[in-house]
Amino acid sequence: MMTTGKLAEMADDSREFAAADGLRLFDCGSDQLLDRLEQAGQLTRAELSKVRLLLQSEHTDMTVMQLLLKLGLLSESELLHFLSREMRLKILPRESYPRARCGDSMFNRKFLERFRMLVVSKTEQFVEICINDPFIPGMGSVLSFAMGHRLLKVRLGFSRDIEEVHGLIMNDEAQAAATRYEEQDAVLLEQDIRQLKELASEAPVIKLVNSLIHDAIKNNASDIHIEPQSDSIKLRNRIDGVLVPVQDIPLGLIAAIVSRIKILSELDIAQRRQPQDGRFDMNIDGQDVDIRVSILPTIHGESVVLRLLYKKSIRFDFDSLGYSPENRDRILSVLEKPHGLVLVTGPTGSGKSTTLYAMMQQLNSSERKIMSVEDPVEYKIDGINQIQVNPDVGVDFSGALRAIVRHDPEVIMVGEMRDSETAEIAIRASMTGHLMLTTLHTNSAVSSIERLLDLGVDRAFVFSSLIAVVAQRLVRRLCDRCKQPVSVEQLCIDNGRFEQVPLDAYRVHRAIGCDACNHTGYRGRVSISEVMMVDDDFRASAMKGDETIDHIARRHGLGSMIEDGFRKVIQGETSMDELFRVVMQ
Repeated sequence: MMTTGKLAEMADDSREFAAADGLRLFDCGSDQLLDRLEQAGQLTRAELSKVRLLLQSEHTDMTVMQLLLKLGLLSESELLHFLSREMRLKILPRESYPRARCGDSMFNRKFLERFRMLVVSKTEQFVEICINDPFIPGMGSVLSFAMGHRLLKVRLGFSRDIEEVHGLIMNDEAQAAATRYEEQDAVLLEQDIRQLKELASEAPVIKLVNSLIHDAIKNNASDIHIEPQSDSIKLRNRIDGVLVPVQDIPLGLIAAIVSRIKILSELDIAQRRQPQDGRFDMNIDGQDVDIRVSILPTIHGESVVLRLLYKKSIRFDFDSLGYSPENRDRILSVLEKPHGLVLVTGPTGSGKSTTLYAMMQQLNSSERKIMSVEDPVEYKIDGINQIQVNPDVGVDFSGALRAIVRHDPEVIMVGEMRDSETAEIAIRASMTGHLMLTTLHTNSAVSSIERLLDLGVDRAFVFSSLIAVVAQRLVRRLCDRCKQPVSVEQLCIDNGRFEQVPLDAYRVHRAIGCDACNHTGYRGRVSISEVMMVDDDFRASAMKGDETIDHIARRHGLGSMIEDGFRKVIQGETSMDELFRVVMQ
């Protein structure tokens, strides 16, 4: 066993520089360190025995220094300062650590990180290192091989400082690499943008994009879907709520088509990794169309959806929307109320926004101030103050609604109640002299009440403010030119129970298809709806809780949406297949 004096002698000999062939500092064993710690009063005999027993067992591969720290017998600071005194090695101050990687030709980066070691400096004559644990087995041999003819200067360092410097150096290197990449990429990107602009400005691409928009408008489509697949671009138009395949376009044209659309909507032509939204206007055959653009990256390229908003063709009146006379009269009577909450409910694409516009148009007069907050503003109506939601500048539904109330309008329209804050502000406004029009995503009139409660609105507030709920869907209207009568004996109508109604006096039709309807059998859409009126008797019954909301609503004249749909079937406006597709699947 090596004596304590020998350990001190070796430390003194290697205090500044050690011969590369010896590196005797790293030959000091754990026994010598433990003996000296006991003699210095840093360890008790029992602790010493425990450490030695663990070191000799097969249950640990830790070094003596790691084990002392793991057992909590000494702190890292106590150990390093002890080694500094005993071996006469300097603890390197944090400000003296290197700011860049050194000694790459001598040591692998992962090796340095794993064994918490830094190369501080290097010359032809010596190498200076900072190490946290000099008792790593085999470290002397590794350093001897790496040093060659050089001398070694050893410093001690705290593990957290060494790890932090490794991290900072790595971040600096990554940043430098990123800067080089950005500089190189900027040149390539500029070339790429120039090529994309050239592609998008070529006559065939301009003609192709104009053509697909023109054909969609000609067929009265509401959306154009341009979807890159593995081998082609799938083009589909949404006509009367149903996606209709149009054609497949060669996949090689996707960059040119998307670039052309980005140029038209003033989007970033070089951005292909993040979603982008924009808009542009076009005039096709005298028809002004507002086109909303949404671009989304996919695995095969950028997918594009163009939403077509026809500025002149939409009529915002209840007769053109296809409401039954009974439901139309109910809605018009509600709009005469001076205050209260009116909900329009249904899934996406059920015509809720169009109904809200029809309501605002019905109320629009010089005696009323009407304000709306929408996302987006789909149609501009003269006489109505419309606000566009813009979260980027802090204009959201709740914030805009809070500001609108201070402008003292008679009528407020909120495009959608998405959260509890918006719902609470809207309901309070409806209780303080405002007629509030808004939408919810629910499947029926009755379920909208549960939805409001789910948003955290107090039950008493719900029934105090609510005056009507309009739940609706859109079904395709049969083409008058080609629809064909079908012989049917009876239909089942759901009005709280199932009844079989004879159809001797009615004629049911089915879709056939012709040139006028693009061979779909349908042309245009018509609404089917249910309107739940909420009066004082309804509120009193609901607050008692003796009956279900559905039963109370039926008692107050609520007819089902399915029943309204059957009426349109037997009137020849739509087909049984379409009714089943929309509301009965």
